[in-house]
Amino acid sequence: MKGQTRLDNRYVVPHNLDILKKYKAHINVEWCNKSSAIKYLFKYITKGVDRATFIIQKGTSDNIQGSGNGSEPKPRNEINEYLDCRYLSACEAMWRIFKFNIHHHNPVVQRLPLHLLGEQCTVFGEKEKLPSVEIRYGHGRTMFTEYFEMNKICEVARKLKYVQMPLEFLWDSDNKMYRRRKQRGNVGMVVNIHPTAGDLYYLRIMLNDVKGATSFDDLKTVGGVLHETFKAACYARGLIDGDKEWHEAMDEASQWATSYLLRSLFVLILIYCEVSQPLKVWNHCWEYMADDILRKQQRVLNFPILELKPEELKQYTLIEIETLLRQHERSLTDYPEMPQPEKTILEELKNSLLQQEFQFNIQKEKASHDELFRKLNHEQKKVTMMCSSL
Repeated sequence: MKGQTRLDNRYVVPHNLDILKKYKAHINVEWCNKSSAIKYLFKYITKGVDRATFIIQKGTSDNIQGSGNGSEPKPRNEINEYLDCRYLSACEAMWRIFKFNIHHHNPVVQRLPLHLLGEQCTVFGEKEKLPSVEIRYGHGRTMFTEYFEMNKICEVARKLKYVQMPLEFLWDSDNKMYRRRKQRGNVGMVVNIHPTAGDLYYLRIMLNDVKGATSFDDLKTVGGVLHETFKAACYARGLIDGDKEWHEAMDEASQWATSYLLRSLFVLILIYCEVSQPLKVWNHCWEYMADDILRKQQRVLNFPILELKPEELKQYTLIEIETLLRQHERSLTDYPEMPQPEKTILEELKNSLLQQEFQFNIQKEKASHDELFRKLNHEQKKVTMMCSSL
């Protein structure tokens, strides 16, 4: 009851009694009273149209197919055999035939590419000859590299960030150069880079802040010092904050989480978070993650009085972290700043002969010592006392 009104399902979801009776199922009903509602129907409710993928294949399902006359088997091109199809209803088909707008962009957004030195992306056809590809890409001029060149010769360009270039300049894709724009209104957007992309991600951070750069080395130079990586340059410019939030996250979790959970959290932070200096995070919290390592090794080696030095605890903790990273198809080698497990120390810790030497019963050995010591004569006891005093 809502006030004096009794509410049931009819007030929750619109429905039609005739449809319910005919199809014996509940079907939602929506009233569309505008011509633009077709965009809403096909772009929101259905999240796009139905799609289907099928294969056209000749002969058997073997990986190769022959011509049938004993000739050499011809390899199949599975990519060309697959057709990615899409179903269009009558309404949407007519909408597209009349070329009505599907999307509206105002202002026009221009996506600006980004790449590291020597890592330019190239696109060419399957049957295209190598000389034609070299003609298109051999000069190495891209929107990004020409941004550096414009900063060398144009005062206006030096006042703009890379993402602001479309405001004043128009990219001529035929001649591979920038031209002054006559009509304004365009907006630039640097392509999205995932934090796990390494130096390319930190290059994007710098381009959103630095103006007038003339080369890759110029971007990495801060205060007259040329840094080896864009990550180090970002840190020198103060564009990354030292990972304080990740330090606090590990500190907070250490109050209640087990060491295994802390190692799992550390791995997730490495993989999915924007950690600028993983080594500092490791040095800050490795002791939390190593809390159960000693007990675990005592159980594995069957040696209750085993003692491990801090450096040995680090090595075992790194092994546990490496195991968790492998479950995500990653490795400690993907993070150059992180320490790597030392094989020499690990071999010493796993030495089977050393392990056997430690396998003894303290009480039994003490009783055996007392019994043998009572059997010593006067001279032997005198020598033993002299040796123990040295």
